[in-house]
Amino acid sequence: MKLEVKICGITRLCDAECAVEAGADYLGFVLVRSSKRFIAPEALAGMAELPVKKVGVFADAELDFIREMVETGRLDVVQLHGNETPEFARSIDFAEVWKASYDAGFPAARLVCDGPRGGSGLFGDHRKAAELAKLRPIMLAGGITPENAAELAKLVRPAGIDLAGGVESAPGIKDPLKIRQLFHNLKGSEL
Repeated sequence: MKLEVKICGITRLCDAECAVEAGADYLGFVLVRSSKRFIAPEALAGMAELPVKKVGVFADAELDFIREMVETGRLDVVQLHGNETPEFARSIDFAEVWKASYDAGFPAARLVCDGPRGGSGLFGDHRKAAELAKLRPIMLAGGITPENAAELAKLVRPAGIDLAGGVESAPGIKDPLKIRQLFHNLKGSEL
């Protein structure tokens, strides 16, 4: 199976277009106001027509807000990064659901195995992520860079990798050279 790549924390259309052109399978939009990568709903609306799967990242948001953002950005996936319950995840019947969790039983299409704090750039538990990846599809996140992406993908065997800070020049500002280097390094590696 091909390793999928999600470039997260997109705040500018030029960065989104660069990621799509380089080969991203998913673009992530952080809809958590306290995040340094927060995208305003008006800016999200400008991303709706991008020819790629779009992921909205939420933390303890109200269901109505999630539904509204899915419609605004034509989001394909809702990624839950807070203390959402399995019941809350099951109530989202208008988009695919991913959950930042190491709980193998959580009702989500994918688990996002991240570091201790989403968006921190810190590594998660790669051993536990590798065990989960044998059971169900996961997205590996946290501390991934163009330099270590291929090695981590070989080690964990996730369905995909999820990068934000590893391809940025500043929070929310993507670096086109780092994005291209990521895909170059993944292509040159036997995954």
